[in-house]
Amino acid sequence: MRKNFSGFILVFLILIAACISFFLGPAGFSWKELSLPIKLRLPRIILGLYAGGVLSIVGATLQGLLQNPLVDPYILGIASGASLGAAISQLWGKVGIFTLPLFEFLGATFAIFGVYFLAQIKGTITKLSLVLAGVILSFFLSSLVMLFMIFSQRSFPEIIYFLMGRLNLVFTKELLIAFIVFILASIPLLIYLFSLWRALNIVSMHEDVAKSLGIDIKKLTTNIFLVSSFLVAGVVSFTGTVSFIGLCVPHIVRLIYGPDHYKLLPSSFLLGASILIITDLIARSIAPVELPLSVITALFGVPFFIYLLKKKL
Repeated sequence: MRKNFSGFILVFLILIAACISFFLGPAGFSWKELSLPIKLRLPRIILGLYAGGVLSIVGATLQGLLQNPLVDPYILGIASGASLGAAISQLWGKVGIFTLPLFEFLGATFAIFGVYFLAQIKGTITKLSLVLAGVILSFFLSSLVMLFMIFSQRSFPEIIYFLMGRLNLVFTKELLIAFIVFILASIPLLIYLFSLWRALNIVSMHEDVAKSLGIDIKKLTTNIFLVSSFLVAGVVSFTGTVSFIGLCVPHIVRLIYGPDHYKLLPSSFLLGASILIITDLIARSIAPVELPLSVITALFGVPFFIYLLKKKL
């Protein structure tokens, strides 16, 4: 009963977050000028729902697969790899609405497989080696992103917002079409990740148990890495890099539901969407200029990461 009530609370929370973000903001709200919040705030809410939900469910999936509570798309370098792909695409002059995501997908895929192989020490992967490999590669790729974007003559504020995330995207007709296509393509992939809940429950206990029950760990890992790369590349295409959402949200949900991925995955999506929508409201309200999203998420995410590091590693 308590868990069903908690599920209702998560659904209610996302509706409350969307309403607060729609009605509140630096410019206020007026029913006489309703077209302005519809035009400026509603797209941010939809984008925040998509990005926060995807990053959170991918984070929960990776934590279960790799049996490591300290990983997420940002820590593992997936987001930085996707950003690098975007920077190379811009430097090369290949910035079509579908060409750009292709480069980001390739960059994200390179990053996550690169971290996976770098973390192997004498054929084994430890929690510490995985985190260190992810952090090192993420910093390296982020430096390359800044370098390539400077070469492609992007302004410094644009680079900062791309590296640290934003929802203030102006949807042109082409961008709107691309966004709809990505949402439609993401739905079956998100359903696929959810369908793996049994395998993730088993793998998160111990890899040997999973092998004894006939689960192909290598195939499962490859599939999840590829799906995660595509989903994160889609998010980075529209929001840039957002940190700590995929790390913190699954742990908060575990406090409510426990480690069962059947409840963990969809609940992470809902809570992640809510948190990113509220984060965006804070980012555009507390300072004279709009702050990058990762400034806000890091203020809360870094202490939470330190807590996990001390308790779980």
